[in-house]
Amino acid sequence: MLLFASILTKASDSLFVKLNSHEIKKGDTLDFDCIFKSDQIDQSKITLNVWIESIGNNKRWKFRYPLIDGYSTASLVLGDSIPPGNYAVNFLVQKDLLQLKGKVRDHNPKSKGLNYLVFNNKKLAYFGIVKPDMLGNFKTVKILFEENAQFVFTEIGKKSNNLFIDIVNTLDSTFTPLFTQTEFIKVGAVKDIDTSNNKTYQFGLKEKREKFTLKEVVVKSEIKSRLTLFEESYTSGLFKFGDAKTFDGLENKEISNSFDVFSFLQARIAGLKITNNMGTYELSWRNGPVDIYLDEILVDEDIARFVNPSDIAMIKVFSPGGGGIRGNGTIAIYTKRGDYLDDTSRKYYFLVNGYTPYTSIWK
Repeated sequence: MLLFASILTKASDSLFVKLNSHEIKKGDTLDFDCIFKSDQIDQSKITLNVWIESIGNNKRWKFRYPLIDGYSTASLVLGDSIPPGNYAVNFLVQKDLLQLKGKVRDHNPKSKGLNYLVFNNKKLAYFGIVKPDMLGNFKTVKILFEENAQFVFTEIGKKSNNLFIDIVNTLDSTFTPLFTQTEFIKVGAVKDIDTSNNKTYQFGLKEKREKFTLKEVVVKSEIKSRLTLFEESYTSGLFKFGDAKTFDGLENKEISNSFDVFSFLQARIAGLKITNNMGTYELSWRNGPVDIYLDEILVDEDIARFVNPSDIAMIKVFSPGGGGIRGNGTIAIYTKRGDYLDDTSRKYYFLVNGYTPYTSIWK
């Protein structure tokens, strides 16, 4: 209440920050309240970035939160891996809210537009439609979600997905802060921490990196297949284990030559029943349900159907009781990405980083 009262007496366009403490120890929580006062209507829904720097060793942690109607509050639980020392907590106001801006390559001006689906925490969180301009440029609505979400774009009225979209998350772009404020905190035993460096600290947007030369290291290794390297890079959790049958879409052309992923699997998985009902697939395995994951996000059959077979890097199939994530029969589809994209690959499926949960761990 005192913070709010003091703000009312101050000039407009100002940033106010309140920390619960400037000295925290292992297991403590750093709570902060931020109020951004502005007379500009277009600044009522923007973003607060919180960048913490360890003074002296150039290490930085980044968090971001929605700043709605000028207010944002959050808590960071101090993780065990944070060493004692002095830290600068920098608060940066970014004039933007999460939004995707895209461009469809080789856009057909006669296109009816694009559908896009947003999956967050394995559930459909939003469905929208965009109409690109004559050059293929478009932007989604501004949307709020924590951690990350999957965006899937499909062309309206098209059964196959041949889209190649270049996407930019506006929050990940370089920006000039509207306002910045720095607060200093101590982590660990207070009496052992020297605060003299705080006086010379200056915040900068660019990353600070130490310069050093590595000693010569000789590494001997076996040559692994592209599929093995891909699997090591992009499978996680329970998807790494279990009795799975794996199909290669990187070096084998059988998947890419199929009509769709279900047509490919139909004759290759014993006991898997796939019924095509007027373009809608129904799946069952030993009279039980089948879970479908797209890049380890649970989706329904219609979403998986829109994945172009040429964009599939790998398919892992778990029989019922054979290591499936929920005990059901499981089909895990992995799309090409990173170094595994090729000249014919399409891009219409994106993992987008969202906002930091209001209570999270600083680690």
